[in-house]
Amino acid sequence: MDGYSRKVLWLETERSNNLPEVPASYYLECVREHGFCPLKTRTDCGTENGILAAMQCFFRSDDNAPYSGESAHAFGTSTSNQRVENWWSHFKKSCSSWWIQFFKDLVDSGQLDSASEIHMECLWFCFHGVLQQELDNMKLYWNTHHIRPSRHDTVGGVPDVLFQLPEQSGAFDCSVPVSREKVLEMESKCVYEAEENAFQEYFHYVMAKEGLHYPSNKDEALHLFSHLINVSNQ
Repeated sequence: MDGYSRKVLWLETERSNNLPEVPASYYLECVREHGFCPLKTRTDCGTENGILAAMQCFFRSDDNAPYSGESAHAFGTSTSNQRVENWWSHFKKSCSSWWIQFFKDLVDSGQLDSASEIHMECLWFCFHGVLQQELDNMKLYWNTHHIRPSRHDTVGGVPDVLFQLPEQSGAFDCSVPVSREKVLEMESKCVYEAEENAFQEYFHYVMAKEGLHYPSNKDEALHLFSHLINVSNQ
């Protein structure tokens, strides 16, 4: 999230939230897309943020703008990052709580065995695309809706507009251009590609063999989940 505009820069489903290559890859993709990095980044102290922090400091290693070099990244507690914490609260109320309860209901009804590896792999296979659609919709809504000004030192406006045109709301541009050479160097050193395991390959095989369609909503995903589990038990 951009601290000034509150624009969500990426929101992605992943199999793991503790691999440092994961947030680093999305950060690098974001820098590549926009052609710049921020003056300063801030994360909590988790080890999964180490590569991202190192990249940020590398990108800011030879400029004369404020917070250059090692000062370009700050570690702090997640609870003290109020803008992000406030956003996660909003996200939970409007999106994730429903899905948490949905999956709990599957466990309680016996449709999902959370201790079964094949059940959990099948759950990921069937639902990760649907969940990503939900996240994309949530991101689009948030970035294009109007935020009212508050007393907590935040400016009102539409996140997309505030991010692209900070000067119109009295702020200044905090972006720092990053050379293509630096981006390519980081790309060569931080390569992350999620590998599919034997379970995922098997599910793709069944889909192709039976001519099945990949799900586009929760009902289709649940139906596919039940079918693939039944096929795997035969």
